[in-house]
Amino acid sequence: MVRKPITEIIEEVRNLLEKEGELSIRQISLKTKSQWRTVEKALDTLKTLDVVKERKGEETKRVERLFSLVKN
Repeated sequence: MVRKPITEIIEEVRNLLEKEGELSIRQISLKTKSQWRTVEKALDTLKTLDVVKERKGEETKRVERLFSLVKN
């Protein structure tokens, strides 16, 4: 399997959030076919650049983090 550069993954994540609106790390990792750790790093990078925002999901057994693009 060929590794994708992190910059390509960041672009894919941004484009995906543009289309879909709000997604969890797992949903993004499945749609981009990347590992969840890599997607988490990409989202953390986008968050520090104020491109995405994060909110907590509903209370379940699992902690759900939902991400969406910041409106300009």
